[in-house]
Amino acid sequence: MKRLTLILLVTVALVTMVIAGCGITIDVPVGTSTYIKICSNSGSIYGTLYVNGISYGKIDGANVIGPRCRSGIGPLILGNTYFVEVVDWDFDTGDYSTYITPRFNDQTIYLPY
Repeated sequence: MKRLTLILLVTVALVTMVIAGCGITIDVPVGTSTYIKICSNSGSIYGTLYVNGISYGKIDGANVIGPRCRSGIGPLILGNTYFVEVVDWDFDTGDYSTYITPRFNDQTIYLPY
């Protein structure tokens, strides 16, 4: 009887340890740097493109004052969130801002995001 109780307790302990050790892990490649491309899909989003305060030149959804897309933006860390702002200094008509999170290398992100 003591032996059966001991075997049962050991079995319960082992099963509990196995269940507690099992889980689902979502692996995001944190720490990998990349360059991305940002494009404007709206004619009302134009001006100087900033990502976390760094200027990357003019961007223009209407393709009047500059190119519709800017590539070579980075290096950015995959999985991190960045503040993107398009400021119109020329016509002083306002700005557009959002947060982006690059998920893979050479990703193209379209504004509005």
